[in-house]
Amino acid sequence: MHRSVLALGLMGLVGVALASSGCTSRLIGEGAEVAMGPQGAYFEEKPVAPAKEGKGLEAYQRFELGEVKNDFGKNVPPEFLSEFPAKFKDQLAKSGLPKAAEGKTAVFNVTVLHYEKANLTDQVFGPLEQVIARVQLVDKDTGDVIASGNALGRTGKTVGMGPAAKAEGLAKALVGWASDYYTKPKTE
Repeated sequence: MHRSVLALGLMGLVGVALASSGCTSRLIGEGAEVAMGPQGAYFEEKPVAPAKEGKGLEAYQRFELGEVKNDFGKNVPPEFLSEFPAKFKDQLAKSGLPKAAEGKTAVFNVTVLHYEKANLTDQVFGPLEQVIARVQLVDKDTGDVIASGNALGRTGKTVGMGPAAKAEGLAKALVGWASDYYTKPKTE
């Protein structure tokens, strides 16, 4: 009798330990999302240069956010469209990209293609929210398309839900795209 009670108790402890490992990994993921923020990524259709080592944006002294359109038509909350320019400005300020008051300017024109909000069933395994946009990087003076492709802002944890987080992720993607093709001048 004593052995069976001990065995049941041990099995119960093992069961609790196994069940809590999912909770622990979720907790760690939530903490990482708080520390790192939302994710941004870009996928080039027309790259800036044949290779990133080519650094095709050295001639530009300014980077701006141009037109932001909603072609998705639904689900895109007005808060996203108002937050996105501010988040772009914040990410640009933190970057190593030039911020001259005047000079040759590259402009990101953004068209939202898809906006996904997490629903209640997503909470079981962790929510996924994302915004996907069609992006053109154009020369402000000539209107020539320098590069084009898609960019996304994504959050995968509860703490990163909402329009502001997706706006920050998309802003990270755009600034990261330009940064990948811009060589920082060497300081002497």
